[in-house]
Amino acid sequence: MKNLNIFILAAGKGTRMNSTLPKILHSIAGKPMVNHVIGQAKKLNPKKIYLIVNKELSFRKDLIFPDVEVVIQKNQNGTADAIKSCLPKIKKTSGNALILYADLPLIELSSMRKALKNVTKKNINLLTFISDEKNSYGKVIFDNKRNVSEVIEQNELGKGEHHQVCNSGIFSCDLDILKKLIPKINNKTNKKKEYYLTDIFKLAYHDNVDTKSILVNEDEFMGVNNKKELAVAEYIAQSKLREKFLIKGVTLVDPETVYFSEDTKIDKDVVIYPNVFIGKNVRIGKGSKILSFSHLEDCSVGKDVTIGPFARLRPGADIKDEVKVGNFVEIKKSKIDKNSKVNHLTYIGDTEIGKDVNIGAGTITCNYDGKNKFKTIIEDGAFIGSNSSLIAPVKIGKNAYVGSGSAISKNIKEKALGIERTNQIEIKNWHRKIKKK
Repeated sequence: MKNLNIFILAAGKGTRMNSTLPKILHSIAGKPMVNHVIGQAKKLNPKKIYLIVNKELSFRKDLIFPDVEVVIQKNQNGTADAIKSCLPKIKKTSGNALILYADLPLIELSSMRKALKNVTKKNINLLTFISDEKNSYGKVIFDNKRNVSEVIEQNELGKGEHHQVCNSGIFSCDLDILKKLIPKINNKTNKKKEYYLTDIFKLAYHDNVDTKSILVNEDEFMGVNNKKELAVAEYIAQSKLREKFLIKGVTLVDPETVYFSEDTKIDKDVVIYPNVFIGKNVRIGKGSKILSFSHLEDCSVGKDVTIGPFARLRPGADIKDEVKVGNFVEIKKSKIDKNSKVNHLTYIGDTEIGKDVNIGAGTITCNYDGKNKFKTIIEDGAFIGSNSSLIAPVKIGKNAYVGSGSAISKNIKEKALGIERTNQIEIKNWHRKIKKK
């Protein structure tokens, strides 16, 4: 939207999180809350996105985003003061405004579009939801024509006063309305003596601006202020992801025990067994199976692959089609080519494995000398016997064979047998010492 300006409020200190990590950088489905909101905002193709932060947050490199301008709210004097910090930036700008919050990470694109529909210079569209439960959200007050006459914070309501329609905080209007009404908001209308952005609705109503309530799903507007609410938000996000993949044709044997990241990509006919965790940046190809108690992150899995049970794919694992990665196998920064097998009790790190390779149980690629990482190359058709240590840098040639129990530190040529063992010693009539009782 060419004339859309989006304002994301992110200046709150989030003290209720009881954490050294700023509230808006806590993750949901593998992604910081603020990244969720910015990601959704960018889908609207706005003219400008303003991220409003406090002084402490302004120094963080993880809050620098392409095409997002960071604005510092010098003093935490309320939500209206946050928008006021942006007024010099939009002094000569025209168009529409959309107000979002960095701690509302579950907002849907469809709801933001509802807020922006039919916005003119004479109306405000406020997203609202209905909740019978007592909660901390501001409450929406209507006149007899169902126009929003004002929004009152829960702690400002009179004794016994109850309203079902809650304020989500998200609204859209013309920029001229912000420029005109934000400076009129004062801090004498509430107990905290802060400048409340919600006061804009009462001012707009008395200025003959149409103030419309647009009802949407309550789950989208759950604010995350502490670790308990973070856990609830994670549950909601995971439920949506599970539903998305089930509808897409992914089989989840026990959906409640499978965890995804927001950027997970899975083709149809994939089967995921119970108790699987999928971290960020994972892609799984058609027909693959992820067995129980496997952990995947920042990796790629091809078609018709079997992973697990009890397997770990770490960042940089690139598993091609028809590969088998079995129980208690860990793979890091390595490529496993088509139809190869790493079936059990193995560590593969900084390695290139070709096609049709068999890696025996207990194999280790010794890639680290305490200071530097080194690479292992295992070419097509090679066979690595059980309990072998491949000491990098080392290359195992095509169709070569490594004898079981070997510690290989030199290259093995194509079709050759590499074996390294000390002589077995037998001491006759030996017996271990037994401690006297």
